[in-house]
Amino acid sequence: MLASVATVAIASAAAPAFAEDEAFLGGEISANVAITTDYRFRGVSLSGEDLAIQGGLDYAHESGFYVGTWASSMDDTFTYGETEFDFYAGFGGEVEGFSYDLGLLYYAYPSGHDGDYLEAYGSVGADLGVASATIGLAYAFSSDNTGNADNTYVYGDLESAIPDTPITLTAHLGYEDGWFDGKLDWSLGASVSYGGLDFGIAYVDTDIDADGYDATAVFTIGASF
Repeated sequence: MLASVATVAIASAAAPAFAEDEAFLGGEISANVAITTDYRFRGVSLSGEDLAIQGGLDYAHESGFYVGTWASSMDDTFTYGETEFDFYAGFGGEVEGFSYDLGLLYYAYPSGHDGDYLEAYGSVGADLGVASATIGLAYAFSSDNTGNADNTYVYGDLESAIPDTPITLTAHLGYEDGWFDGKLDWSLGASVSYGGLDFGIAYVDTDIDADGYDATAVFTIGASF
């Protein structure tokens, strides 16, 4: 999965995990489900430091266009309610050895009160040999739902598979400005697939000393179809 496991980021917005399937209108349909010990979004707990159930459905066209949705349970609050739904569409590809991804993501909170907002995102990735690296930017447009402020999130990810093992290591660093007057978040993680399931663990922390922002270990079990 892209940033949203690191996202999780397992980071950052939750992102699609594509599974092989029969071709459908020139592309593939895939789905993913997961349970995590803490839904951390850019280092911040959105599930009250408690379990969260998550899942998504994606369509990826051979041209590079994709569209999908993803949802997670949350800690029940007045603004955001108890459920998050993400709806996104974008385009990705590769040019001269560099991968790219551009799109729009709409965050919806149907049981909340005026918490919805729209975000544009883009990233560039490269294979460094021993690891793959990604740098990205997400920009939320100023609105009543964002406190009438633009919100910018920049991040970098590293991913490396340990040779001759099913283990993949990840590292993430992000900086957010807008809602926060400058916030850093980071994580170190490892994942492995076994028996059709994906197991992940990540150490997540921020530079803010408060409940829901402090360091924790996040365990995730998921599957893709």
